[in-house]
Amino acid sequence: MPTEQLSVEMAYFGLNVKGARRWYSIDERDWQPMKIGDTTLAGFSWIPVAQDEGGAWSSYWMRLQPGTRSPQHRHDSTELIVILEGVFTDDDGADFLPGQTVCYAAGSCHSTSSTRGCTVLVVSHTGSTVVSRTQA
Repeated sequence: MPTEQLSVEMAYFGLNVKGARRWYSIDERDWQPMKIGDTTLAGFSWIPVAQDEGGAWSSYWMRLQPGTRSPQHRHDSTELIVILEGVFTDDDGADFLPGQTVCYAAGSCHSTSSTRGCTVLVVSHTGSTVVSRTQA
């Protein structure tokens, strides 16, 4: 998924900064279309949140609209997802609910969906790569 740099020049409506502390409250005006590489993911949007200055990790809010399904993709690094609201569903049918976490190992391949929509926090080192069914 995205690992776009957060810079001081980026102005997000929900971002607050005081000295070395940054905090973010989701603001509907900050959602932007989400991509994996050059592929725009229909029904997916994201908001960059924070990243480690050494490049160890980055984080972002991700929203799936109702009925959305991602393409099959491979994780380039371990990815941690925290479900904030809604139901996040893996391609094997496992549902994850608010307050739960799911972790995908580097190299794992899957797709995700949400029948009713959901919002999750994603933390990872690098992004993902869309794969064809023959690569999966």
